[in-house]
Amino acid sequence: MTLDAHGRASTQALLGSVTRVDPAAALEELLRRRRRRGVVRAVTALATATALALIGWVSVRGPEREATITTPPPGSLGRVAATIPVGTGPVDVLVAEGAVWVANATQGTVSRVDPATNTVTRTIPVGRNPIRLAAGFGSIWVANETEQTVSRLDARTGQVKATIPVTGHVAPEGLAVGAGAVWVRSNVKLWRLDPATNTMVDETGDWEVGGAGTAVVDGLLWLSGTTRSGVGQIVRVDPATSRVIDRFPTPGDGALAVGGGSVWQAGTTSQTIYRYDPTSKRPLAQIPIGVVAKHLTANAGSLWISSVSGRVTRIDLATNKITGTLQVSGRAPAVAIGLGAVWILDPDHAALLRLQPTG
Repeated sequence: MTLDAHGRASTQALLGSVTRVDPAAALEELLRRRRRRGVVRAVTALATATALALIGWVSVRGPEREATITTPPPGSLGRVAATIPVGTGPVDVLVAEGAVWVANATQGTVSRVDPATNTVTRTIPVGRNPIRLAAGFGSIWVANETEQTVSRLDARTGQVKATIPVTGHVAPEGLAVGAGAVWVRSNVKLWRLDPATNTMVDETGDWEVGGAGTAVVDGLLWLSGTTRSGVGQIVRVDPATSRVIDRFPTPGDGALAVGGGSVWQAGTTSQTIYRYDPTSKRPLAQIPIGVVAKHLTANAGSLWISSVSGRVTRIDLATNKITGTLQVSGRAPAVAIGLGAVWILDPDHAALLRLQPTG
């Protein structure tokens, strides 16, 4: 074999041992690998950015304590010690001046209950559709929604001392006592009722927050509700001038209560209770309750919540945890605490329940 022939034979053998590669397929494989590396880098970058954002959010939010929904079984709130018949359509209950007072909306009356005997000692005719009660200045104040008046009762005798028309013929929806007056609220409207003269003055300001959640905290009016755009908000108002001190958006929009060094607000859409520091307005806790809260009452180390579903819930002010529930009839039973018991309305049976709470 000549040298040229031997070289050609070796070259053919070497080529035969090498795997042949399609150039187009090789290019496609290279591009696919680069795309995979790009996706991995993008996912890694996104995860890093998300982690940093979460760390920043937690740093800004601060140590808010959020409780999970741990609802005890119905009946765990305590023992019903007495069932007291009252007027038809009871919607609000109040403990004041050594007695328990019940507003009977359908009947247009207020029942005075003696806690010593668990009996109604007096039934007092007031205006049509009494829906709210408040106590102060030696009197029981009754908001008569349909009649558009406020009745003033003597807290000792139950006698009607005055019937005061709401200025502008507007239906009253909420009452609060403090800062030297009785405050009457109807959606965005607010009136100051002078207990010395039984006269009412329109004090509506430019807060534009509709609702009935009203409380007096450290000499200021707190108004809870929603703006025209549907955003939850709390507005603080100087009662002397009706000027807005400040306002801040809130996830809640409903009733207010004061207790345990805090202000409590109900969230009707979120079915959650929100707790705020009254000085800094900083949120301290949010507590899911799983029902739409109607009324809030803070007393004896607990927050008591009535709901449109008829469930009453108790929250410990120290731990922000649900410690008991009770299911009754009716859409929105009201709750009051005092005189050694918890008083809960049972509207479907026109009754007042006297509960001896556990714990």
